[in-house]
Amino acid sequence: MKKLGIYIHIPFCTKKCGYCDFYSVKWNEIQENTYIQAAINEIKSYSALTKKFTVDSIYIGGGTPSIINSQHLDNIINTVKSIFTVEKDCEISMEANPNSITENIEAYGEIGINRLSIGIQSLNDNILKKIGRIHNSAEASEAIDRAKSFGFENINADVMFNIPGQTIDDINNTINQLIKKDIKHISFYSLKLEKGTPMYILEKNKEIIMPEEDYERGMYYSGRDIMEKHNLMQYEISNFAMKGYECRHNLKYWNQEEYIGIGPSAHSFLGNMRFSNPSDLTEYILGGEDEIFERNILEFMDSKDLIFEYIMLRLRLIEGLKLKDFKNKFSIDFKEEYASQIDYLTKNCLVESDDETIRLTKRGMDISNYVFEQF
Repeated sequence: MKKLGIYIHIPFCTKKCGYCDFYSVKWNEIQENTYIQAAINEIKSYSALTKKFTVDSIYIGGGTPSIINSQHLDNIINTVKSIFTVEKDCEISMEANPNSITENIEAYGEIGINRLSIGIQSLNDNILKKIGRIHNSAEASEAIDRAKSFGFENINADVMFNIPGQTIDDINNTINQLIKKDIKHISFYSLKLEKGTPMYILEKNKEIIMPEEDYERGMYYSGRDIMEKHNLMQYEISNFAMKGYECRHNLKYWNQEEYIGIGPSAHSFLGNMRFSNPSDLTEYILGGEDEIFERNILEFMDSKDLIFEYIMLRLRLIEGLKLKDFKNKFSIDFKEEYASQIDYLTKNCLVESDDETIRLTKRGMDISNYVFEQF
């Protein structure tokens, strides 16, 4: 049987961060209760897939999953298990904010969550205020310590760079403190201001100034070097992990494997079709009550689309694109089909290849979108 990933979107936040463009609404208890029942009904709507797939990864994202009742998380996970065969070693990840994780941390382990992704972003209180985070550095450190005290070893810390006013020393200090806490995985993201977010408007009105591009790259290189010196090895452009702690769910995306998304704005990929749920909680809840889920078809992907996407996704990974896997999947010899592109990109030190693999160089990672365009 094929393996399926399940993403569950928890669309609630206490307060939206200044940079965030993910779909979320302000939490209230009544909407939480009605949303959970709608999500349970949507999971059940996929029962026709049970004979085709087993589930090997569940990812609970948001929003802020850690602000909702832990019993509701338990109900969701148990619904998945009642519909699908969930593998014994299934990775069950949950995103959490430092200021809302500690109250229910024991319950998370009891209901089967075995990986936490904590939104640290920075351990500099001034930087946290600038991006609208509602926790401070002490709460972030306490959240990690408390999670570890309850047996959570598989912990990711989100770290953000390219923040106005941030320095390379800030980045180095945050990463070094996380390494001292034996964090196994760090997602290391450059801040990009998305249209319509509060920080985008501030930048447009010249109320904040983004770092220069060279300085942004300096933050990235410095953080990368520190992590790799401490065996947090880069396995994707923005992700670093101790061996064996790579995020299984995210690898599904980069390996072009199938997954379904539950909740408003959640995306799915099945067969050759990408589709999504409407980004409206009220609409989603009403549909869930009637067990009618309207899904937006984003695209039916033909072989050309699938090939290009696969190349792009695999080249994001440090191990690169495996030539044998590509031929098995598409019945095409990659080096023959893309000989001119490979030659051009190799001469410009953007990719490197051998008899088994083609991968981005470190220079190629810096301008990965340009590399992808060549294919």
